[in-house]
Amino acid sequence: MSTATAALAGLVLAVATGIAGYGYGIDQGKALEKGRQDAAALKTLTDQVNAHADLVKRSSAASRALRAAMAEQERTNTATTRELTHELTQTADSRAGCVFPAGVMRNLADARDRAAEAAASGIRQPVPSAAPGPGADR
Repeated sequence: MSTATAALAGLVLAVATGIAGYGYGIDQGKALEKGRQDAAALKTLTDQVNAHADLVKRSSAASRALRAAMAEQERTNTATTRELTHELTQTADSRAGCVFPAGVMRNLADARDRAAEAAASGIRQPVPSAAPGPGADR
């Protein structure tokens, strides 16, 4: 083989190796970028799952507190009903002329006040006030 042929073969081999190396580098770069994007997507999903788990815990706690407040309200209502029934049973004969004992009237007033407060302010905490309407600035 002549020197020119050997040099040409070496040049062709060097160019082919360079092209193959370039293609390999492109493939490696694509794989690295895909891995980076997959890691970012996994982190985003993990953060969302953790945030969801926190919301579930907080909503469970709020639900338990609301159930406790409603149970307390039910106990109060039951006690009031029992007291009213007892008072009304003892004074059934005097109601013919619409005369109610003072204790019954106090209990009715207290029950009315509690009902109004619960309607206006919620069972556990105040209900937020309504946002001003479009004509509120007039």
